[in-house]
Amino acid sequence: MMVKSVLLPLDPEGAFALFTQRIGAWWPPDRRHTGDPDSAIYLLETGRFYERAGDGQEVELGSIRAWEPPKRILLDFFIGSGPERPTEVEIVFAPEGSGTRVTVTHRPKPSSVEIWTLRAARYAGSWDAVLAALGRAAD
Repeated sequence: MMVKSVLLPLDPEGAFALFTQRIGAWWPPDRRHTGDPDSAIYLLETGRFYERAGDGQEVELGSIRAWEPPKRILLDFFIGSGPERPTEVEIVFAPEGSGTRVTVTHRPKPSSVEIWTLRAARYAGSWDAVLAALGRAAD
């Protein structure tokens, strides 16, 4: 299991909205999966988490299992494992001082333990980059 967090100068509602509604604006270009650094990324209450390149190519990044604004999102996460062996990502938005602590907990599911063992360091680096970008977008 891996836990990473960033403190944003926003209330939980604002932090949740930034994370979900503006995800394509702040998600790092080098952490995109279509090969298009200007692709659109969507994290939708309807259940989809995906990326769409300018040419229309789509990559499924995960599926939403819980959508609890402005407190929590739970995902089956397909990056690095695929939809048949997803890992699990939980994103929690908690008030802290005058801001919101966004905490990402990433863990294997029973079907992805072997993949997790091989990819944990890469996941850690990616979440560092993603949360740093989120922090910059909130400033």
